[in-house]
Amino acid sequence: MLTDTKRKELTSIVETSLNRCEELWNNTIGKEKRVLRAAFSDAHIPGHPYLDKNEYKSDEFVCLMLDMRDSTKHLRQAISARIAKVSQMQRVYYEVSALLPAMAKLIQDYEGAVTEYLGDGLLALFQSSRNIDERNQILKNTVTAARGCMDSLNEVVNPILYQRYGLPSLEIGIGLAYSDAIISHFGLHPDTQIKVIGECIYLASQLSKGRNEIIVHENLEMIWPSSKDGKLKFTMRPFKDFKGYIVNE
Repeated sequence: MLTDTKRKELTSIVETSLNRCEELWNNTIGKEKRVLRAAFSDAHIPGHPYLDKNEYKSDEFVCLMLDMRDSTKHLRQAISARIAKVSQMQRVYYEVSALLPAMAKLIQDYEGAVTEYLGDGLLALFQSSRNIDERNQILKNTVTAARGCMDSLNEVVNPILYQRYGLPSLEIGIGLAYSDAIISHFGLHPDTQIKVIGECIYLASQLSKGRNEIIVHENLEMIWPSSKDGKLKFTMRPFKDFKGYIVNE
C-alpha cells in the first residue's frame, strides 16, 4: 500500500501526463491522429552514465520487465460508449500515458532506471553488486519497486482512468530476473543506441506475462536473502524451460 505522500505524488504525475495528452489529442481534431513513439538517444544504464561508441562493458543486473495486458485488444476492439468516453486509439494512448510515468517513478525511487519504453510496457535495470550485503539490498529494492508498481496501478492509475474516461481497470505483468549482461552501442552508425543484452532481459520478458502478478526467475529466488521474520513468500510457477516464482506476502 502506498503512503499518502507517494499517492499524491503519483496522482500529480499521472494527471499531468493525461492533461498533456488530452491537449495534444484535441489539437489534432480534423487531422490524422497518431500515437508517436518517443525518440530516446542514449539510455541511462545504472552504474554506467557514459559509454563511448568504441567501448564495451559487462556488469550484473536485475532486470524488471513490465507489460500491460490486452493493449492490442484495446486498440482493435471498440469499447461501448455506455462504458467509456473515448475511442480505441484514445483509450490506449491515455492508458499508456498514465501507466508508464507512474511505473517509472516507482522504479526510480528504488535506484533502478528505465532503459527502454516498449510500446505498452517498459524495461528497467538495477545494477547489482558483488558485495553480498549490497546485492541483498538491491534485490529487496527490485521487489519493493515491483510491488509499488502494482500498488500504484490499483490505487492511482486505474482510479484516475475510470474517473476521467470510464475505462475498465488495467492489468499488468512484471517479470524479474538476474544475470550478467553486455553494455554496448548497437545499430547503424552514426545513429547507434546504448543497449544492454543479457539472459536477464530475455527471462524477465518471459516472466512478465502474468496478470497482476510479479514473477521472479529461479536464479533470483535462489539468492534471495533469508530472514527469520521475512513476510515475503515465493510460490513456484513452472514454465516450459525454467521455474518462476510468484511473489506473495
